Amino acid sequence: MLKSALLKAITVVSFVVALSGCDVKKEKFTTEGWDEGDGITFPKRAGMIDDLLATRKLKGLTYKQALGLLKYPQRNGVTEKNFEYEIIRKMDGIDTVYAKSLVLYLNQDSVVSDYKVPEKNNKEKLKLKFEKQKAEKK
Repeated sequence: MLKSALLKAITVVSFVVALSGCDVKKEKFTTEGWDEGDGITFPKRAGMIDDLLATRKLKGLTYKQALGLLKYPQRNGVTEKNFEYEIIRKMDGIDTVYAKSLVLYLNQDSVVSDYKVPEKNNKEKLKLKFEKQKAEKK
């Protein structure tokens, strides 16, 4: 019983530490900085997203202008005309613990009509998954 409580505490602390790594240094948006990374992680995007949204008008950009500003996206919409830039992704093995991205939506003329910055926090869901797996092993 004590062992189980200790394991739960360690799991919760691990998730908190992983998410606390989301604290980022704020910096001015630059196309070069935004595009910097290895294709999987982009270390400057989290610090630049607020400045990008505050200083650049994304709505009204053509697809080509958006690519000139933000370079190539990580994902393109299959059913909708949109494209997505990953900002942060925290993983625990193969599971995504936390993700944040910038999604630009295009109208029929391929002009940005809207954008969103969705965040997905799977911390609690993964905690339940790990607890269930642990219980099944007993």
